Amino acid sequence: MKINNLNLKKFRNYDKLDIKFNENLNIIIGNNAQGKTNILEAIYFLSITKSFLSINEKNCIMKGEVFSRIDADINDLKNKKKLSLSINENEKKLAINNNEIKKHSDFIGNLKVVLFNPDNIRLIKDSPGFRRKFLNIEISQLYSKYIKILNEYNLVLKQRNEYLKFLKNGKLNEIYFSILNDKFVNLAKDIFKYRLDFINHLNLYIDNIFMEISGYSGLYIKYIPSIDIDDLDNISINMLNKLKDNYDRELNYGSSLYGPHRDDFSFNIDNNDLLLYGSQGQLKMAILALKLAEIDVFKDITGEYPVLLLDDLFSELDITKRNKIINYLNRDIQTIITTTDLENIDDYILKNAKVFKIDNGRIED
Repeated sequence: MKINNLNLKKFRNYDKLDIKFNENLNIIIGNNAQGKTNILEAIYFLSITKSFLSINEKNCIMKGEVFSRIDADINDLKNKKKLSLSINENEKKLAINNNEIKKHSDFIGNLKVVLFNPDNIRLIKDSPGFRRKFLNIEISQLYSKYIKILNEYNLVLKQRNEYLKFLKNGKLNEIYFSILNDKFVNLAKDIFKYRLDFINHLNLYIDNIFMEISGYSGLYIKYIPSIDIDDLDNISINMLNKLKDNYDRELNYGSSLYGPHRDDFSFNIDNNDLLLYGSQGQLKMAILALKLAEIDVFKDITGEYPVLLLDDLFSELDITKRNKIINYLNRDIQTIITTTDLENIDDYILKNAKVFKIDNGRIED
């Protein structure tokens, strides 16, 4: 998958920008606060329909303006597409080849990206909710069906929680609660399977990559679901039994205590949780190994590499690791890197890269 060109209008500090990318390595260089990361944000926005920098999407609109627009011409295995996303004070509109797309699930996945930025360290240090969000975003790019299942699950979860709160003082309707539980566990089963498959797939690659870029071995990701899912054929039955055995406990809390909304995962070297026993350098390399492993997972499932976005990568690495990673990416992977300098990058790498210099929202190649 490749982005041929990106066009921004009134986005962040860009009044107007038209940038044509190299098919392989692209390096965006400039001082801090000049707009380098905003370009990656726009690409990510066009992929996921959400920003990775701001919860309030109105912040993406240039100060003093009333709308913002992102367009990109992309190539995938099948054809060329034009993707468009516009934001104003009241709504967000999506389009493919100038045809409006109403459902986000029909838009997400047309441009597949893998993003690395310094904030990704939160995947190890932050709450389980942050890690679940990561799983949902990445799997949604691979399977549009997953988004629909997840949305339906969240709706049934809300209904079930509301009913559990009602039951604290109300009378149980066994038929209604049974139907609700059946829907709940069947949707949960599908989500468990998607997540388990994705994590198992990552584990096929992550340790070899970790060894190659850091010199350490034994890295794997451990999936931590809220119920036992070792018997894949009987997940629904096991979960129904779990809900039955813990009915009084859920009633007391007034919420659903088991299901994918309680999932977690951890990074481990051998049998040691990296959060507890890993150095800061190992944590950073583990996250980078995860992102590079995703590239291979995307390729296996979709038949093509995603676009790789590396924000401020060089500040996280010493000289040796910088060049080692860029060499590792010397495949048919379109990579867009932001950095404040090009020092100590091998000349033969720079010779094959397209370098864009940016200054206060203006860019030149």
